[in-house]
Amino acid sequence: MGEEKNIQDIIFALDIGTRSILGTVGVVKDKKFNVMEEFYLEHKERAMVDGQIHDINLVAQSVREIKLKLEEKLNIKLSQVSIAAAGRFLKTITVKERLEIEGNSEIDKDLIRSLELTAIKTAENEVKKDEGELYCVGYSVINYYLNGYVISNLLGHKGEDIATEIIATFLPRSVVDSIYSVMNKVDLKVISLTLEPIAAIEAIIPQKLRLLNLALVDIGAGTSDIAISSKETISAYGMVSLAGDEITEAIAQNCLVDFNTAEEIKKNIDKCEIIKYIDVLGLENEISSEEVKNIIDPVVNNISEEISKKILELNGGKNPSAVFLVGGGAYTPGIKKYISEKLKLPEQRIAVKGRGSIESCVCKDESLDAIGVTVLGIALVSIKNLGHDFIDVILNGNIVSLFRSKRHTIMDVMVQGGINPKLLIGKNGKNIRFNLNGISRVAFGTLATNAEVKLDGKIANIDSEINEGQNIDIIFAKDGQDPLPKVKDYIKKLYSIDFYLNDIIYTIQPMALINGEKSSAQEEIKEGDNVDIINIETLGEFKRYIDNENLNYKYYLQGIELADSYLIKEGDRIYKIKDEKINIKELEKNDLKEESIVTEEEKKNTLSIKTEDSSNKEINIKINGQSFSLKGKKEYVFVDIFNYIQMDLTQIHGKLILKLNGEEASYNTKLKDGDIIEARWEN
Repeated sequence: MGEEKNIQDIIFALDIGTRSILGTVGVVKDKKFNVMEEFYLEHKERAMVDGQIHDINLVAQSVREIKLKLEEKLNIKLSQVSIAAAGRFLKTITVKERLEIEGNSEIDKDLIRSLELTAIKTAENEVKKDEGELYCVGYSVINYYLNGYVISNLLGHKGEDIATEIIATFLPRSVVDSIYSVMNKVDLKVISLTLEPIAAIEAIIPQKLRLLNLALVDIGAGTSDIAISSKETISAYGMVSLAGDEITEAIAQNCLVDFNTAEEIKKNIDKCEIIKYIDVLGLENEISSEEVKNIIDPVVNNISEEISKKILELNGGKNPSAVFLVGGGAYTPGIKKYISEKLKLPEQRIAVKGRGSIESCVCKDESLDAIGVTVLGIALVSIKNLGHDFIDVILNGNIVSLFRSKRHTIMDVMVQGGINPKLLIGKNGKNIRFNLNGISRVAFGTLATNAEVKLDGKIANIDSEINEGQNIDIIFAKDGQDPLPKVKDYIKKLYSIDFYLNDIIYTIQPMALINGEKSSAQEEIKEGDNVDIINIETLGEFKRYIDNENLNYKYYLQGIELADSYLIKEGDRIYKIKDEKINIKELEKNDLKEESIVTEEEKKNTLSIKTEDSSNKEINIKINGQSFSLKGKKEYVFVDIFNYIQMDLTQIHGKLILKLNGEEASYNTKLKDGDIIEARWEN
């Protein structure tokens, strides 16, 4: 136990595959991972299928055996382990999401990211229906759309409708739990958990090469895991459930042997020209390696087809610059040729990568070659992440955990934290378009307030990179308010004229029509309304809009017939009389006496006007804090105040505020003694 003092420096990595488990122990020396000991063990029974643990106890027994062998060789006690989840568990989904935007707004980076975030959230909700809690480990954009048409880049454009189609990859939390269960049974504490394709790419494609668009394929027994690199990051992950086992099964069926014997035949394809075996009948047989290659060729072609399709899907429909193959299936005869044909790449750009190409590792045994790449990647990821398979950050006061699969941004935190991406995009208030006296007008809504993102108190954006323990605060966008235009907002000239018609008092003031119907000053104007504001000042306008019963009538003032163009004045006494023979002298006499003796009805009107004259009253009110006395009328309405105060109503100076005793008032609101009035422009 002489090395126990350095136990904290030791890295123990396990690659748990469908057919085998490989355990590797090493230390970091001179900035490289130096392998001390390894142990390779094939499952005695099929405890795993397609990379998925089917029998936890059987897998735990194999892990325990490897652990004991390594402890015995190194004379140490292993208590911590670094592991990886198979690509088999990754859930990949393609979704398309769209957003409506203001047509005159330029599309910026934040709007594009919000669109992508909306699509990721949609994808997560789809997968969650079957899988429960998830971690998003990557996504890539397949296409952008502007007003329904494909476009390579939305940035800087203008339009009314944007959309994106993405492919997103998720890891179910239940998978993590099952792997942890195996480790708990053998008294190993997991200090690092990654994904097998991440581990493989960590080993084979160092950071300096990730600006290139490369594909890595780890062809195992049950699955072929795929990772794509571009723009200095791992942009997408995926898998196909076709791999080495399909080849083994083809051999088993053609040679009439069990699965394990078929595995041995497969391993000897490139080692022996003639392969001997015993079939299920107990008969000894032999077969040439060329015959075996012919048997497996259709299967290899099919596997290559599916791998190539998935690479194109994950890479947005584009061919990568090169493809690296690792894993036991990388040596399958014909697989390089078929992948190069299907991806239309030169065969020299399809390369098998083994341990010898891993710059950051020093190995004693190179015999495992491509089979032993992933386990070294698991160790390298563990060293890089310093024992943390998840990172925790704080989002608006709540802790959010992210699977350490790549460099994370605030956008990733929002996805994991369940933030609705629509909260990042404020919408301006909708403008209301209408016609005012035949002229097109627009009532503008208020502008939206943009979302604000802060990282540790400093202004950031959703593309800002985050690290363990950082604090993210997001102040969500606020929508602008829709306008509430009212008729009164567009009345430029306020006035009130009282006069008598046949001894009945009338008040004329501006009148509004909405779509041909009379409306009050408080009426709201809606989209598409036709609004007419009429200043009734002449007798003709009065007859047209108020005194509809004017057919065959003539109008007189002091015995003089009035034309329609006559401007009605305060206090006028006008009489309308049917167009019959009229005693003008008698009419003048009646005017002078302020009474009319023509019919019984006019006698009643005379009595009425005398009553009105006798009941004229005075009221005292306050306008904008000043006291006023209103005289000369029986009743007073709000608009009468403009005869007593100086206020420019010929032009609009903002929003007109009219209040009576603290409540909103209209022009024809009646006034009474003691009222308190407020009338002003508000900017």
